[in-house]
Amino acid sequence: MNFSRVQRSLPRLTYSRFVDITTAVLVGVGLAATIVAVFLGVRNHHHARTIDAAVDRIGGSAPSRPRHRSAALTAALDRLERSSAQAQRERSRLAGAVQAAPLGVLLTDDHGVVITSNAAAERFLGTRLGEAVAQVRIRDSIEQAILSRNAVSVEVELYTPVRSVLEVSAVPLDFGIESVGAVAFVEDVTEGRRVTAMRRDFIANVSHELKTPLAALAALAEAVAGSVSRDPSAAGLAERLRHEADRLARLVADILDLSQAEALTTHDEPVSIGPVLDAVAREMQPLAEAKGIHLDVAPAPAAARVTGDSRQLRSLVANLVENAIKYTFPEEGAEPPRVTVTTAVRAGIVEIEVTDQGIGIAESHQDRIFERFYRVDRARSRETGGTGLGLSIARHIARNHRGDITVNSAEGRGSTFRVTLPLWNPQ
Repeated sequence: MNFSRVQRSLPRLTYSRFVDITTAVLVGVGLAATIVAVFLGVRNHHHARTIDAAVDRIGGSAPSRPRHRSAALTAALDRLERSSAQAQRERSRLAGAVQAAPLGVLLTDDHGVVITSNAAAERFLGTRLGEAVAQVRIRDSIEQAILSRNAVSVEVELYTPVRSVLEVSAVPLDFGIESVGAVAFVEDVTEGRRVTAMRRDFIANVSHELKTPLAALAALAEAVAGSVSRDPSAAGLAERLRHEADRLARLVADILDLSQAEALTTHDEPVSIGPVLDAVAREMQPLAEAKGIHLDVAPAPAAARVTGDSRQLRSLVANLVENAIKYTFPEEGAEPPRVTVTTAVRAGIVEIEVTDQGIGIAESHQDRIFERFYRVDRARSRETGGTGLGLSIARHIARNHRGDITVNSAEGRGSTFRVTLPLWNPQ
């Protein structure tokens, strides 16, 4: 065996293998570097898109060049910081206004737990008797508003050493379809109620006191007219005196009715509309016949029942029917005009309509006819003996029964007054 040849070939084999190993290592390193570069590129691209999206959400503008991303993000963050500071100032200003408000304000979560309240509301959240009663009623109103998703208003009377009256209004707060709580407003209306009661009592007392001298004036006028029947001038003056005394007596009666309508509190007893309309028909039939008008009162459905006061409801319908008769004028030789009263029950509402074929009301006056003492034609009102309070009384009564009155009329074509009242719900 030639050992010298073998010994000469060993360095060449070792060098070749070394070259192969080195090449493999370099290829591996290059491949790893490529993978790392691709990974870093993808990650940097993702980070760049994230930065661009963040800038866009903050309200900034996308950078024109990639190297400007840092500056764009910094500018957007500065704007966000200024906007947050401004929002904080607005929140502080709003919180200060709520705290200083004389109206009690309570904010709750969706479980009715009070989150925050202002100073005016905290005095109703104590442990003393009146405060405890008020707190219970406030919490009940809030829970009812949250459960029903509707605003709730209640009046709370506190019979503590000093009687007080609170008005509580709870409004649910929603975020989309999700309930996030409620806000309650508590107002002490004791003084306002006291002043209203004093004014109402004063009007009632004055009206009652005026009735007696007015009746005496009317009686004296009739006596004078009888004693001076041979003197036409004196008889005419006596008749005018009697007429004006009667007119003043009607005005006093209407003022008293208006005062009672304003003071009416809601009752829990159901009232059938049928007997109410029957009573009005009997009362108004002589007036309609005297003017040559056909009064048609249709029978009310048995289901037409509302919650309220039957006497006040009779006054409401009677005022509307009396107005319809007074302002409907028969024409000689023509068919007698009609005044119709109909009743319907629709979707939890009782509708009473009084329709006439009278002179109608111009559209320019329809927004004001329910105001006190407002007359479309003052000369015609004096002719018919109107006081200008009938429609005001009717609307007060309707709204005290949680209803309303609307009018549909055209000048020269008659009018339709529609009364809507909530249907009685025994539950």
